[in-house]
Amino acid sequence: MHQDIAVAFVALSSRAKIAVLARTIHMETIHVRGAHLDHPDDPMRLYQSSEFIHRLSGFIMRLTRDPDLGERDMTHAAASLVEGIEPRGQYYLDRLSEWIAEAEAIS
Repeated sequence: MHQDIAVAFVALSSRAKIAVLARTIHMETIHVRGAHLDHPDDPMRLYQSSEFIHRLSGFIMRLTRDPDLGERDMTHAAASLVEGIEPRGQYYLDRLSEWIAEAEAIS
């Protein structure tokens, strides 16, 4: 796993984490469309994207209810985030790093 990305995510404020998660979900919906249109005979690809979106949106819901989630929960969120992006390749890992850097300005 890309530990530097995960550590940077965990260090963000709750609002900034929500912003990064939402942006990632937005990006992943593009991949869901692609999976549906480009690979209609591969339901696993669609399932994996849907599961990733489900996990990320769950973290957003938890953060909105409890902005001070523990480090264990946020470490799990960070790991899920990075593990979900890794199959997309280095380009998207770089985008994720950029989104985290941009989100650092959110209080």
